[in-house]
Amino acid sequence: MESVLAQLVGWVFLAALWWLFIRQYRKDPRRLGLAALLLPLVFFTISAVVDLLTSVIPGFGFLFSIVLVLTPLMVVVFGAALIYNGILMCRREGAKPANLLSLAAGLSVFVLPVIAVLLIRIESWWSYSLAFVLFMASVFTASLFAMLLLYAWVHARYPSKGEAAAVVVLGARTINGKVTPLLRGRLDKGIDLHQLQASARPFMVPTGGQGHDEEEPEGVSMARYLREQGIADEQILVEDRARDTLENLEFSDALVRAQRPDGQLWLVTSDYHALRAAMASRKLGLDARAFGGKTAAYYRPSAFLRECVAIVRDQKKLMVLLALPFALAVAGMMFVLTTTF
Repeated sequence: MESVLAQLVGWVFLAALWWLFIRQYRKDPRRLGLAALLLPLVFFTISAVVDLLTSVIPGFGFLFSIVLVLTPLMVVVFGAALIYNGILMCRREGAKPANLLSLAAGLSVFVLPVIAVLLIRIESWWSYSLAFVLFMASVFTASLFAMLLLYAWVHARYPSKGEAAAVVVLGARTINGKVTPLLRGRLDKGIDLHQLQASARPFMVPTGGQGHDEEEPEGVSMARYLREQGIADEQILVEDRARDTLENLEFSDALVRAQRPDGQLWLVTSDYHALRAAMASRKLGLDARAFGGKTAAYYRPSAFLRECVAIVRDQKKLMVLLALPFALAVAGMMFVLTTTF
C-alpha cells in the first residue's frame, strides 16, 4: 500500500512539473532555463514509466537492463559517426576550424577514456583527481549537448506562435547574386510560413548586408528569389544593411514596425540556428518566434556543435549554475583523495 501511494505521489509530482513546463513553454519558448528543466523531466518520466511497466509486465526490467548494458556500444557508434561526419565536412566544406568540430568531438569519445585509464594506472592522488575531473567534465559536456539537442528538437517540432506581422528571413552568403542551397532552404521555409497565414498576410523581410566577396547585399538577392517564387513586390520589405544576427533582427523590426506595429516577427534561419536566433530576439526584447529551414544532413552535426559553443558563450550565468553540482562533486572527490593519500 505504501509503495502504491509513493508511486501515486511521484506521478502527481511529475504531472505538475509537465504542466509547469508546458505552461511556461507556451508563454515564451525562448528561455533556455526551460531546456534545463526538460532534460531531467524526460529522464524522470522514463524512469517512472519503466518502473510501472516492470511491475506490470514480467521481464520488462530485464529488457531495459539489456538496453543499459548496450549504452557503451551506442557511445562508440556515436563517436564513430561524428568522426565520419567530420571527415565528410572536411572533404565538402574544407578543413576550416569550424568544420572540424564533429571530428574533434568524435575523437574525444575514444581518446578521453584512454587518458583516464592511463591516469588511474599511475596510482597517485593527483592522477586520480585529474581522471575524475576529466570524467565529470565529459559528463557535464555530454549532458549539456543532450539538453540543447533535445530542446532544439522540441522548439522546432512544437512552435508556439501568434499572428505574424512579418516573416523575417535571415541572410547567408550569396554567390554572384544567386542564393545558395542553404539560403534557399531558409527562403522556401519563409514562403511556406507566409502562405500559412491567409488573413492579414505578413510581410516578407529578406535581411542581410553585403559581404566583401558578394556583388550585392544579400537582402537584394533574396528579394529577387522571392519575386521569382511569386511573392508580390508590395509584400516584400528589403533590409540590406545588417552584418550579423542581432542587426538582422534590429533593422528588420524597425522596418516592419514602421508599417505594422502589432504582431509577431516570424524569424526564419537554418534549422540548426533557430534556437539561438530565438534567444537573441528575446535578448533584444522583440516579440518574435524562430523557425528553421531545411539544411543538408551532413552539415548539421558540425553546425549544431558550433551553435552549442555559441550558446554556452552567450549564456554564461546559466552555464555556471548548471556546472555547480559537477564542480562540487569534483571538490568533494579531491578532498577525499588528498586526505586518503
